[in-house]
Amino acid sequence: MKIAITSKGKWISSEFCRDFEKCEYLIIYDTLTNQYGSRKSPSFNTKNKADLIDFFKKTLIRNIITGDGVASNRLKIFTPSSKISTVEEAIIEFLKTKE
Repeated sequence: MKIAITSKGKWISSEFCRDFEKCEYLIIYDTLTNQYGSRKSPSFNTKNKADLIDFFKKTLIRNIITGDGVASNRLKIFTPSSKISTVEEAIIEFLKTKE
């Protein structure tokens, strides 16, 4: 399964970003291979949620780790309990809910 995580940086050790449409980067993590990649968020310049949701529709990524305030019938949104965490910590918390 692939997971997209909103991030303030391009590394798994970067700070997790709770602002869905304002995040600078997306970390795409593959739970089967434990590998990740990063890319600039399509909504970073526009601050438009629809740009980011369209990206997820096109890439078929459904599991998103981000902050509150995102509603979509197609996306499965997970919000970590900690206000401040790294991307890696957010992934670990998400995976524990799937056990």
